[in-house]
Amino acid sequence: MGQESPEPPPGGAALLGRIQNVDNSISLYIHTLTRPIAPRPLLRLLELVADFRFFFPVSLSLFLAAPSASPLRSHLLLPLLLCSLLDLLFIALVKFLVRRSRPSYANHSEYNAVVSVDNFSFPSGHSSRVCFVASIFSLSRPHILADLNSPRVAIRGHEVPPVDLLITAVWAWALTTVVSRVALGRHYVIDVCFGACFGVLEALFTFRVLQLRGFV
Repeated sequence: MGQESPEPPPGGAALLGRIQNVDNSISLYIHTLTRPIAPRPLLRLLELVADFRFFFPVSLSLFLAAPSASPLRSHLLLPLLLCSLLDLLFIALVKFLVRRSRPSYANHSEYNAVVSVDNFSFPSGHSSRVCFVASIFSLSRPHILADLNSPRVAIRGHEVPPVDLLITAVWAWALTTVVSRVALGRHYVIDVCFGACFGVLEALFTFRVLQLRGFV
């Protein structure tokens, strides 16, 4: 009797496998392409700044130091704190359920996980964190503008509120950090894309809950 030929994988599993292969190839290409030109110290700095162990204490310190009557305290710093905790729990849960390994072509020995499940790759916690930060800055724009009460800045004949420059800078930092996760080899492209989307949704959810509770 001849050996039976193995059954082909189900359609869904085959499609998922093809998507992962394409994701792996694109991620490796970006990592290889940027490795000679992207300064590793800069990539590491972006990683450290967006790390929960750095970001949360800084946010908590700013929240405690801000005057209680300041709109920045309730409309910016409070959402940042609450969204940090929501993000930590949600990303950890998804990582635990999916358990995707990090890219094998990069050295992860210098990366210390916040929790054990952070050793998994999907989704990117750094990407979700920086994108919820940028989203909360955008959502808090009217209150930041009211609190700062600063003059406009003239750029090419147009007067621009400094808060818009600040929000643009925060988004530039966020998107640069997202790309850096692939360039550094910490994540695949799908990891950072989903992480970024999760971050935006977390910010919208946090802001909506605080609005319903009358905090913002």
